[in-house]
Amino acid sequence: MNPRYVCAFLVVFGVRGISGDSLPCDFIDSVNITDGVRDSAGNIIHNNILYKPKYFRTIDYDYEHFSRKKFVAEYIRGCPCAVRLCIRMCCPYGTVFFQRKCVPTESQLVVNVNTTLYNSNRSSEVVDLTQNQMYGFLYGKPCESVYQLDPENSPEDEWIFARNGSIIYDSRLMTRNQFCFMQNNNSEPVIPYICFEPEEDFKYALYPIGMLLSVPFLLITLFVYACIPELRNMHGKSLMCYVLGLTVGYTALSLVQMRLFAAETTPCVVAGYTLYFFFMVSFFWLNVMSFDIYWTFSGNRGAKSTERKKFCLYSLYAWGCPVLLAVLAFVMDNTELVPEYYRPRMGKTRCLLQENKYVEFLYLYLPMLILVFANVMFFVITAIRIIKIQRETSVVRRGDSKRHSKLDNDRDRFSLYLRLFIVMGVTWSMEVLSWAVNNVAWVFYISDVCNCIQGFLIFMLFVWKQKVKRLIYKKFGIQSKSEQEQSLSTCSTRTTATTSSFNGSRPLTTARMNSENGTSTAWERQSSKPLNQFA
Repeated sequence: MNPRYVCAFLVVFGVRGISGDSLPCDFIDSVNITDGVRDSAGNIIHNNILYKPKYFRTIDYDYEHFSRKKFVAEYIRGCPCAVRLCIRMCCPYGTVFFQRKCVPTESQLVVNVNTTLYNSNRSSEVVDLTQNQMYGFLYGKPCESVYQLDPENSPEDEWIFARNGSIIYDSRLMTRNQFCFMQNNNSEPVIPYICFEPEEDFKYALYPIGMLLSVPFLLITLFVYACIPELRNMHGKSLMCYVLGLTVGYTALSLVQMRLFAAETTPCVVAGYTLYFFFMVSFFWLNVMSFDIYWTFSGNRGAKSTERKKFCLYSLYAWGCPVLLAVLAFVMDNTELVPEYYRPRMGKTRCLLQENKYVEFLYLYLPMLILVFANVMFFVITAIRIIKIQRETSVVRRGDSKRHSKLDNDRDRFSLYLRLFIVMGVTWSMEVLSWAVNNVAWVFYISDVCNCIQGFLIFMLFVWKQKVKRLIYKKFGIQSKSEQEQSLSTCSTRTTATTSSFNGSRPLTTARMNSENGTSTAWERQSSKPLNQFA
């Protein structure tokens, strides 16, 4: 395939991914402002909120329940949370909750909230938030399943409205995308409905468990290569670094998926950067192994004395690049160098990059695609070289067993790395596909299965081999089954030889004694004839 077409494909794919979600905020934090009034400066005024051009976009898609994407006619969406403190209403704009459903209303929006003041009397008052210029409003439930807080009937449901638009419930601060206010009519105070995970939604509960199943196999692989000196060559060390990146990355991802860390907390931010860094480490070390096997067959392989220097250069690249990417993300998150919608926002809405197509593509999937593309090129070029070398040396190397063995070893290593890359390539390709199609169910499950069995496949490729198993047996003084059978066979042979020697010693001794006495038996005289003839 012409590289120009491949590059063009990546550019088109990237542009499509970016343009598909180019809002300056998460879609869930935006509102339709198409019917707003545009002023001479290009700003849009909607519901008494002024949106500058950097806070709105013209897009051609929508989401059903903020989960299922669909393409629609172009319209304008703005980001009120960029200029106001946001309050989320459960019902769509222009509706109220009546008889267990949202119905249209002709009345003007009034959001009365019962606020508890922090004073000695803990008095409360009803405040209309629509009259306060600090607040903007979002519409639509942030999740499918919500639970009504009813302090009058359940004292444990007591809640407090915080001045930043959040609520305090059960000693937890719940942000705008963890609850919504239900407006029954224009006079009564609104009622908060909080999000909860229904029991039947077990997908996210099983995912971290499945990921953790890979970790023991990765740890065993790391332990075996660390303990056996014969495996600690440059190739083994590269594999150890790759497996280390996957092990820490999988562990951090499992903890994040278990939702052990709340958003906007220090543990959540640390888990996000840890996860991001070590997954980048695994990508770059896989790239190192792909390049190394390409370099091996390029004819530029140096002496063994240069192996340590080469590994140091590989380490500088494979550890240094993830450090630079993580530092770049940290700098973008904590400075004003770029607008907020270009920032990773690590740990802000979730313990990883913000859920924005542009950000995810730029910080995660773009480096991944570049490395995967480079790996494909390395393996294709190497495969062509191997075929060419085999054809040129098929006759010459028949008598050169050393050259034959070296080429076969390099070819076997290429085959091993190729299988590893195919396994990893399929996994990350499914991950990219799942991201590109917005987590369509069947793609999501296939991606999860691929991720969950990665550790097992790596273990089978690099540990569960006869050569490695023999080294393990040797290291820990364990005899394999074949060695036990060989030992029994050797022992049986020695026993047979000893018995034969013992049985034949008596006539030999007797003959020697008779010879010394000058006498001989008939058997000796008969057996001496052929010897005399040959003499």
